[in-house]
Amino acid sequence: MIRTVTRAVIILALALLSLAPPVFAAPTDAGGAAQAAASGPGLFVQYTAKDSCTVYLNYPKDGVTANSTFTIPAGHTLIWRYNVNADWAVVSYSARAHKIFPWWGFTRRECIGVSVKQGGYPAGRAIPDRIREGRSNQTTSGWRPVSFTIPAAAIVQPDLAVRRDATLRDDVNFVIGNVQAGWHVDVSARTRSNGHWVKVYVPHARRWGYVERSVLG
Repeated sequence: MIRTVTRAVIILALALLSLAPPVFAAPTDAGGAAQAAASGPGLFVQYTAKDSCTVYLNYPKDGVTANSTFTIPAGHTLIWRYNVNADWAVVSYSARAHKIFPWWGFTRRECIGVSVKQGGYPAGRAIPDRIREGRSNQTTSGWRPVSFTIPAAAIVQPDLAVRRDATLRDDVNFVIGNVQAGWHVDVSARTRSNGHWVKVYVPHARRWGYVERSVLG
């Protein structure tokens, strides 16, 4: 009798165990770490404009032409993306996004104040001191280098008109400049993302980078 009861108890316990949900170990590979990084503040952390910020279409340097500007008023919110050097940063102004081109551009770091209250990131922090590194959800550190100076490539189609406004990107899609509709660019045979992005030289910006193939005439 005792053996029968004991056997029945064991069978019942095994049946209950088979219904329990499986337990998986936490990921320890690079992919798991990247997911953890992505759960942080995100790519686009917001800051206040400490002073009125003048934002340039392209990085101001000798030879850059048609370098128009717009202003982010003091007290307004901007998105910091990365520092070009000790003096300049790339920012985005959400109030213009997808409505008025450009909304990305270059401004002096000294006009950027501290972070505002937002999900996953505390208020009151200054922008990072990192140079040519932006937040990323593709790396374990949560940061990725910006290829601000793209190497030249052989030109296969010179002086091609751009059909619509576009951002100029590096190899991993950080914004490194802007291209206005009607400007002419020199097109190379280099592409990425299955041909979606095409490597070009922009004489107005005096810079190489990638634009979407759809903007080329």
